[in-house]
Amino acid sequence: MNLDFVENSIIRLCKKPRTFEFISKNLSGLDPLKAQEALSSLETKHKIQLKDDFWVLTDNHKPPTLELFAPDHNLYLKKYMGYFDFLKTPHPLDFEWRNSTASLNYLIGKIQELNSVKDKILLLGMPTLFATACIKDIPQKVTLVEKNTQILEGLSSINNDENRFKIINADIFKVNPKDIGKYYCIIMDPPWYSPHFFHFMWLAAQCIENGGIIGISLPPINTRPSIGKERMEWFTFCQSQGLCIEDLHSQKLHYAMPFFEFNAFRSAGISNIFPFWRKGDLAFFRKIENIEIERPFIENSTNTWVEREVDTVRLRINLNSEDEINTTIKIENIIKGDILPTVSTRDERRNSANIWTSGNRIYRVNKPNKFIHILDTTNKNDSLDIDSRIVSDFITYITEIEKKEYNDYLDWLYHEMERQPD
Repeated sequence: MNLDFVENSIIRLCKKPRTFEFISKNLSGLDPLKAQEALSSLETKHKIQLKDDFWVLTDNHKPPTLELFAPDHNLYLKKYMGYFDFLKTPHPLDFEWRNSTASLNYLIGKIQELNSVKDKILLLGMPTLFATACIKDIPQKVTLVEKNTQILEGLSSINNDENRFKIINADIFKVNPKDIGKYYCIIMDPPWYSPHFFHFMWLAAQCIENGGIIGISLPPINTRPSIGKERMEWFTFCQSQGLCIEDLHSQKLHYAMPFFEFNAFRSAGISNIFPFWRKGDLAFFRKIENIEIERPFIENSTNTWVEREVDTVRLRINLNSEDEINTTIKIENIIKGDILPTVSTRDERRNSANIWTSGNRIYRVNKPNKFIHILDTTNKNDSLDIDSRIVSDFITYITEIEKKEYNDYLDWLYHEMERQPD
């Protein structure tokens, strides 16, 4: 990421008065925290200034403001955010940014454009696209590879044709491609990190017919400092499997900001931002040669995070350490305000946490196993010992504050969507 490039891009945008939300969604995937730093730098250089919440060049004037309206929460979650009733609130440890409804409809259109009625489509890691295909009742046969039990149960409730819309309950990192079969078209949206890309693309290359096409989302060029080099490595990996890039649509996919990212930005002091600022490139590869390569190495690491859901709040607890003995439970604050003000995996403070909420709060507990035991066994009417009271008070605080924040998130979402032109 070149600072001069970013600053020049901002100056071009600010030839007209621009809100932070407009700027952040037009910077090719640049983290809004980095965008805020660039704006502050340009302001210090007296190249731009902030007037009534609009960034302008130093000789621009005050633009008009827009009126806001009253909220209608559920309508906007379903209409714009690509949310389905069977999906839980995303958790930050899952790298889960869901496609907007507009992007899901666009992808369904691409599937119809690229495939005949008799072609078979495979989806890797895209339950919302599978759900959209079911609801729209597209004519092609569509198969989803998914291992999340809760998602599988939810999908079964909307799938009225299991012969045409098939689900394979399997781990993408471990499944044998022979158990999946061959397809003409594969669409996938893996987390934007190299290990995920290599494994998803390897599996897709094994399951695609010769002459078939693979569509995959990619992080735009300003997503993180190393992304340019990473993308070149990814394309080289594709070439080694007989895949040739055929088309690349820049920033074509839009992702809905999840609640945990809303909390992170708010904690970092960013409030004026568009719900769909995060965009993804969409690349299509054609299988032109059958080449067999070994499956990428996967580290055999045990997932020690367990989940408990309390009153719609999802808590992850890491059980990778032994409980302290001869002491009461102590839940420590890691950062001021408790909310991690970033969603970047490069933030070292993540390593200190062994309690993580769906609102992006992080804590450290000295007795994680006892913490889980109390959550699982304590009833409201029980006579509580010291440890149980500490856990109970903590859970009450977390659920009350994050339920309120989630309602704030829904209010914000409605207002932001109402402010956008049709």
